[in-house]
Amino acid sequence: MGVITAWSSVHLSMGRVKHPGPGFLPFGLALCLIILSLALIFKSWKGNISFTPFWPHRTWLRPLLGVAILIFFALVVEWVGFLITTFFFLMIWMGVIERIRWRTILSVSIGTTAALYLIFALLLDVPLPLGFLKW
Repeated sequence: MGVITAWSSVHLSMGRVKHPGPGFLPFGLALCLIILSLALIFKSWKGNISFTPFWPHRTWLRPLLGVAILIFFALVVEWVGFLITTFFFLMIWMGVIERIRWRTILSVSIGTTAALYLIFALLLDVPLPLGFLKW
């Protein structure tokens, strides 16, 4: 994977160190991937590596729920609107994924939603989806 990415990024303009081109970052990341892969291969040849399951018993469930919540947020935000969707997204995320107290969930959800609206809609003048709340 690293060799293919490095080879493909060479065909893009590499640029210079002070003015990198579009192929500079992919080439650097590919080199890092190649070096780390070779280190892992050499370490496994020596026998110093122990293999453990990446996802122990049912620990994959929380990341899967996180991805499902993010997909649901992306699908609903245009229809429902930024404010309501963000508020409920944060409440569900902190309640289901983080499992913290409801008082904290409510205060963080209200504060974060208000801060995001203030920053993006008012200060940066970014048009946020209003959904069915066309005010």
